[in-house]
Amino acid sequence: MARHKVAVLGVPTAAGARGPGVERAPFALREAGLLFRLKADGATVVNLSDLSLFPHREDAAHPRARNAEVVACALRATADEMTRALPEGFTVVLGGDCTLSAAVAAGAGRALGEAVGVVYVDANADLNTPETSPSGYLDGMALALALGRGAETVVAALGPAPAVQPGHVALVGFRELDPGERGALGELGLALPASAARKLGMRVTAALALDGVENGDGPVVVHLDVDAIDPSEMPAKQVSTPGPALSLAEVSDLVTALVASPRVVAFEVAEYDPQRDPDRSNAGKLVDLIARAVARRLRGPHQL
Repeated sequence: MARHKVAVLGVPTAAGARGPGVERAPFALREAGLLFRLKADGATVVNLSDLSLFPHREDAAHPRARNAEVVACALRATADEMTRALPEGFTVVLGGDCTLSAAVAAGAGRALGEAVGVVYVDANADLNTPETSPSGYLDGMALALALGRGAETVVAALGPAPAVQPGHVALVGFRELDPGERGALGELGLALPASAARKLGMRVTAALALDGVENGDGPVVVHLDVDAIDPSEMPAKQVSTPGPALSLAEVSDLVTALVASPRVVAFEVAEYDPQRDPDRSNAGKLVDLIARAVARRLRGPHQL
């Protein structure tokens, strides 16, 4: 993988979300100057076409796993596209709701022919299944889907085997757990809440997260749900999780430290809602965060 090549892929899906809006995020982040910033920092950008739009729709007929058929289509397309994106270089995936994370991991595994790990930076664990979910929205089940658990239609779309094994997952920055998620939490390679991450500092947290992904120092995907960021600094999202959150600066430091690792092959951003960002100030913050992390990666592991 050429160090200065960066592939940018948009997954405009709100199929697993609580409402419409997040499907416009890839367009909004491009319009906010992301590609220009990456090029200005020395990246050779491979601007891949966005996938087709996968809309949110109400699905009262399936209250335990809403819109599963459309989510399955979105994930199937995303996994297929990842097999084309990763050979181009380090891949930045612009979402879309959190369900895309399962497909990014599945596609990366196919492309690389190795067991892929995930560092999952999120205010929620996303480990619910249709049996435990209080809402039935599949973005709250995204990590469970990656583990091969949950709505059969969606799990089958990812392939014959789970996208990732529990010991290959580090969950970082969470501040809320539903009762039905607690059992699965103990199976992960690492589960570090936001309060503990803050005490440790972001560089130490990043090192622990990568060490906790026990796939033999193999490839890793970094997932960021913008809800991990304090809502006072990042209000452009559909749901604000209660509890003390990491600041924008802390999340930026964490992501930058993670993406600097040569093990990391892709970075995805999910759940940004442009409808709640009329002046696009939050889009600008996310462009800064992504560009900073990629620029640090381009400088190489020995250049600070």
